[in-house]
Amino acid sequence: MARRKQGRPVHGVLVVDKPTRLSSNFVVQRLKRRMRAEKAGHTGALDPMATGVLPVVFGEATKFSQYGLDADKAYAATIQLGQATTTLDADGDATEERAPIPLDEPRIRDVLKRLSGVITQIPPLISALKQDGKPWYKLARQGVEIERRPREVTIYEHRLVGFDAHAQTIDVLIRCSKGTYIRSLAESVAHELGTVAHLSALRRLDAGGLELSEAVPLQVLEERLLGGPDACDELLLPIDGLLAHLPRIDFDEDDRMTLIQGKKVFGEPTGLCHTMRAYLRDGAFFGLVQSDIDGIISAKRMLSPAAAGMRGSSDSGPEGQACPMRSNEDGSNS
Repeated sequence: MARRKQGRPVHGVLVVDKPTRLSSNFVVQRLKRRMRAEKAGHTGALDPMATGVLPVVFGEATKFSQYGLDADKAYAATIQLGQATTTLDADGDATEERAPIPLDEPRIRDVLKRLSGVITQIPPLISALKQDGKPWYKLARQGVEIERRPREVTIYEHRLVGFDAHAQTIDVLIRCSKGTYIRSLAESVAHELGTVAHLSALRRLDAGGLELSEAVPLQVLEERLLGGPDACDELLLPIDGLLAHLPRIDFDEDDRMTLIQGKKVFGEPTGLCHTMRAYLRDGAFFGLVQSDIDGIISAKRMLSPAAAGMRGSSDSGPEGQACPMRSNEDGSNS
C-alpha cells in the first residue's frame, strides 16, 4: 500500500531573513515542521555565519529551486585583514596572523576593480561541494585529499562601501553570478593587498531578484506560526517569483493541457532555444518550456495539474498569477 503523504499541500516561496549561527537546512526544516508542509527546500544555502535573503520553497515550488540556485546574487560583506582562518570566515580557527598594512581608498578601489568581471576562483576546502557524493567539508575532516579545480565566476559589481585603517576592515557590496564564493573573494582581496584575511560578516541582499526588503525575519515567522500552521500562508510569494529573469510566453487552455501532458505544440520560429516561463493568456503560470529553432515548443518543467489550477483536478488552487495553493487541511508533522 502506498505511503500517505504527511502534511499540508503548501506551494510557494517564503523569503526568509536568515539569522546568524543557524544553518540554512535548519531554517528550512524548522519552517517545514511548523507549517506542516509536505515538502520544502531552499534555492542556495547561506553559511551559518551569514544572514539575509534565504528563499524557502514549498511544494511545487521545489521543482524550480535549481533556477533560483543558478540566479545572480548580491551581498554586503566585511573583510577582516590580518588574520586567516581555516574556513576563510569568522567561524574558523586562526591559521596565520600578520601586522597591519597601510590602507587608502585609491589602492582598495584599484584592487576591487581588478577583481571584477570574469575572474577565476578556487572554491574553499570547507564547502558543500561534493566529491564522490560526499561534501568537501566532511572529507576534509577525514583527511581525504580533495581535487579543487579553478572555475570562472562573474563579479558584476565590486564596490567599496567603507574601510577602517585602524581596525583593518573593508566593507564591500558585491553583485555576482552563481557559484561565487565571497569567502574566496575576500581572500583574493587580501592577497592583492599583500596580506591575509577572513570574512567577518556577510549579508545576502538579493537572490535572483528576491530582495531583502521582501524578507521576513525567522523570529517573526515563528511568532506568527504560534497562531497555527497556516498563519504564514499569506506571506507566500508566487512560484514564478523564482523565475523573473526568464522570458515569458503565453498559451491558450488547449496548448496548456497539451504541454502538461508532455506533448509538443507549434509556435513561431524564433531561432531561440532557451527556457521560458509559460502562462495562460489570463496570467496563470503553469511551468517552464523550451523552443527549438523551428518553433516547436516542449515542456521542460511543469506544475502538477492541481497546482496549475486545472479544472477537474483534485485540490486545485485558484487561477491567477502563479497563485500559490493554500489549504486549510490539517496534517501531522513531517
